[in-house]
Amino acid sequence: MPASRFRFYTTSHKAWSAMLAAIALAQKSIFLEMYIFEEDTKGFDFISELERKAKEGVRVILILDSLGSYELRAVSIDRLRVAGVEVLFFSHWWKRTHRKILIIDEYTVFIGGVNISHRFAPWRDLQIRLSGSRFARNALASFRKVYISLGGKDPVLVALRPPHTFLRAKLWFIEHGVHTKHNALRSYYEQHIDAAEKSIILVTPYFIPRRWLIAHLHTAILRGVKVEVIIPKTTDHPIIDRVNYRFLSLFQKLGATCHISRGMNHAKAMLLDERYAIVGSQNLDALSFEHNIEGGVFFEDKHMVEQLSSIIQGWMKDTVPLESLPRFRWYDLLVSLLLPFVESVL
Repeated sequence: MPASRFRFYTTSHKAWSAMLAAIALAQKSIFLEMYIFEEDTKGFDFISELERKAKEGVRVILILDSLGSYELRAVSIDRLRVAGVEVLFFSHWWKRTHRKILIIDEYTVFIGGVNISHRFAPWRDLQIRLSGSRFARNALASFRKVYISLGGKDPVLVALRPPHTFLRAKLWFIEHGVHTKHNALRSYYEQHIDAAEKSIILVTPYFIPRRWLIAHLHTAILRGVKVEVIIPKTTDHPIIDRVNYRFLSLFQKLGATCHISRGMNHAKAMLLDERYAIVGSQNLDALSFEHNIEGGVFFEDKHMVEQLSSIIQGWMKDTVPLESLPRFRWYDLLVSLLLPFVESVL
């Protein structure tokens, strides 16, 4: 794929700038599905820009998670709706829409791990912009399913014909947790981990792998595949930090190489054999694989893989060894044992 058709963004600031630039140029439609959306991103005024585009006559639809975006003020929601923006909230007892998807003019798609809130401004993250009607149609078809499930009535979007399922092209949209596709992510991970011949690199902020994932990765290690895991030293959840360390310690004993990023890295990616990759909103935990609505992109394109590999190698240079972390305490083991159980019953 030509470099002009895709681009990676490695911080929240870079992604927000690119997203706002694309919104400003929108001519027909703006569809945004976001887990956390707040109006406090100083210097990145999404509310005003979406309001302006709606007043210009551009179709603007927002799907926001009711829990993740609970701090979005009512006055901001009213501003958007008065301007003509359709704002819908996804609310489910044990399920979230954890996706971060922006679709512009049914042609340009932003997808990855970037939320919209000042809390994430200093974080490393991973968002990818893809341009092309084929990929955009598949992303939009998935957005449409969630939209209709929330009672959306936009006649153009409701009448949209879902595209034919992707053939095994060099990239395709991954839909997970929408209607019956509850095992999509697990299938992708199992299939490609089992097919890996040389290397597997996992990047995640929250590393609480299920037993099936541990088993597949351990099997890969036993057949000689180099498995590497990158997590941040400190996340936004201190308890998760301890659980992360516990599982990394386990994987080190199994033969994996573990890297600890100095700063918070919210990226979610898997790179296999320097040939295939997945980038999306999914964490390596039960919530992403068994409960939440997630979205991502799987790609085999040489240029995209090379750029992602370069980004990850850069992150690896700014890591510390697992041995430098605080010693484990007895309660770390208790927390690491209890948390997966709690997740499994959610």
